[in-house]
Amino acid sequence: MRSSRREFMRSGAMILGALSAGDLSATASAAEKADEHMPAQDSSALGIYMVVYDHRMPDSAAFAERSRSLGLRTEDLDRGDVTGLWYNDLYHRWKKGPVAIAGLTTYEALFVLEGFGNDAGLRRTFSAEHRVEADRIEHRLCGPAALVRQASLEHCGARWSRQMALLVNRCPLWRQESIEARATSWLPDCANSEWNRLFSWVLTPVRRPS
Repeated sequence: MRSSRREFMRSGAMILGALSAGDLSATASAAEKADEHMPAQDSSALGIYMVVYDHRMPDSAAFAERSRSLGLRTEDLDRGDVTGLWYNDLYHRWKKGPVAIAGLTTYEALFVLEGFGNDAGLRRTFSAEHRVEADRIEHRLCGPAALVRQASLEHCGARWSRQMALLVNRCPLWRQESIEARATSWLPDCANSEWNRLFSWVLTPVRRPS
């Protein structure tokens, strides 16, 4: 395990050193029905191994709460640091074979987890940037076309992160046609938020099991 620790520190330093702004671009409009009306998919059939969140951020905590209600396992990051999650769980699980994970985190946490996920045979299937802009939250989504069209974030207001938990729970595990889209959740008091940029995401195995 000592060599894996050294590998982790070297790889983590390289990943964080490469970190830069600019992740998702968006063009079209997401539409359709409202918040809790989208039916949830059975998480055991979907195959998400865990949902990662950061309890310091209320929207991320709400995302985790809704994920648990859908039957998904959730894991809180330690002050946003992925180290403990990697050493104690994901390193060992991914040694046995790639399994999907999802989350609502900072971009830094996503960037590091995605780097190690790539090494384990995973890639980003879906992602959305959520950015505070005065009296609203702007969402930029990129993922499977059928999924993105179900986002309905315009109708959610403060419950947008719970809607994202529903959306993530329905993400296909295998590559499909991907589109980019933009949506807005109006939230007059969001200017008081302690964060200004979060990401929801799903990392899935590159190959189907034989």
